[in-house]
Amino acid sequence: MISSEVESFARTGGLGDVVLGLSRALGARGVDVAIVTPLYGTTRIPSGEVHRWHGTVPARTGWGPYDVRECGVVEVKLAPGVRVFLVDDPELFLRDGIYGDDGTFGDNELRFATMSRAALSIAERLWGGTGPARGPDVIHAHDWHATFSILYARLTMGQEWRDVPTVFTIHNLAYQGVLGHDALDRLALPRDAYHPGALEHRGAVNLLKGALSLSDRVTTVSPTYAREILGPESGFQLHDFLRTQSYKTAGILNGIDTQSFNPRTDAAIAAQYHEDDFAAARFRCKEALFHELGLQEPRAPLFSLVSRLTHQKGIDLLLPILGNLVQGGARIALIGKGDTDLERALYQLGGRFPGRVATRIAFDEALARRIYAGADFLMVPSRYEPCGLTQMYAMRYGSIPIVTDVGGLHDTVTAYNPVREQGTGFVARNRDPLSLLIACDDAFTAYHDRENFRRMIYRAMHRDFSWTRSADEYVERIYRPITQLRIGLD
Repeated sequence: MISSEVESFARTGGLGDVVLGLSRALGARGVDVAIVTPLYGTTRIPSGEVHRWHGTVPARTGWGPYDVRECGVVEVKLAPGVRVFLVDDPELFLRDGIYGDDGTFGDNELRFATMSRAALSIAERLWGGTGPARGPDVIHAHDWHATFSILYARLTMGQEWRDVPTVFTIHNLAYQGVLGHDALDRLALPRDAYHPGALEHRGAVNLLKGALSLSDRVTTVSPTYAREILGPESGFQLHDFLRTQSYKTAGILNGIDTQSFNPRTDAAIAAQYHEDDFAAARFRCKEALFHELGLQEPRAPLFSLVSRLTHQKGIDLLLPILGNLVQGGARIALIGKGDTDLERALYQLGGRFPGRVATRIAFDEALARRIYAGADFLMVPSRYEPCGLTQMYAMRYGSIPIVTDVGGLHDTVTAYNPVREQGTGFVARNRDPLSLLIACDDAFTAYHDRENFRRMIYRAMHRDFSWTRSADEYVERIYRPITQLRIGLD
């Protein structure tokens, strides 16, 4: 596994959660998983068996004689079958941010090329080389930062590496790693790969497109997103190319870490509870959350938002209706960090409605857990959502999601039907403020039908979003077929 983020070490969002959750589930299934990620200045190393390798591993990221970086390696035994290898290059990674402090670091392509090339050197040292009897069975790269691992293995490192099966996962197609033509020589990518069937796209080097074309299998993080990216709205100018790759593409729904996100044991929340007995404890969590955030009247319905504040997440679609919700009797808790204009707008809303709206501009996982445990509803108004994890976390804790009908939200939230006593959330038909307001009004109505609402919480908390199912799919649908094909070719 090669990824720029890994939960428990360094992360900014769902990518890190997915890499760790999938790896742990694979390890529990008997798969030997080696995760490679950078050692950032912000990396936290969890307690466990940790040691630094003797010497360094090479990472060639240019064609010149001096274009080889020597990287240290810190190895962490994380769980049964799962080890994490941290690439230590202080010049590139010992910074306060993962991708940038304010904006984006100007050398990110070099940073993640180094991570990816070092990952292959780590694999050679772990297994003594590559080939039929040695080396990893599969290289699994995540998002554009890890594209280099597939590009180098397939294009520059010889036949044995070229034969290693590869899987590439699209977590968010909006980020593709688009560079100028000069990146080919600068990052040790062969010029003869610069053509429309590989790296070239619209007159630029597109790292994501290259990895997609060269991988044996491509996955997305939900079945619906796998279909959506084939159209112009969600395809981000790659939809025509992605249609040519659909024969090897599968959508596998992400899971969540149900051991860590567990209301039975979570120390971050005011009272623990489980799916068969939750009402009294969840209300204690709600009272504690109201006290923490300075909100009034905890018997009022609490609508929440836990999100990165970006255009993708549709926060601007929600802003016009939040005042209506407050005037209708709702309380609102907003937590997130991102676009400064959106941060300012959410702060101003809190100032307009003291005691009724609470805004926290922060990335605070402990507070997010307390919101899942204490809020009645979680709003997820995304314009597009490859998978989304917050709605699954919310249902795990009994907070009912209000979502747009896109991507992984479509695959995880079923619309409430009070007559048939079905559904685990409220679904806006369109991605606009009016549709979101209608969905929130439906949530208001359901909240006051206490018995039906309690049964809805029960259904949501009983949904199985564990990684076990997804790990099984990866092994049986993705890894096993391509490794068996490799054995057959050998």
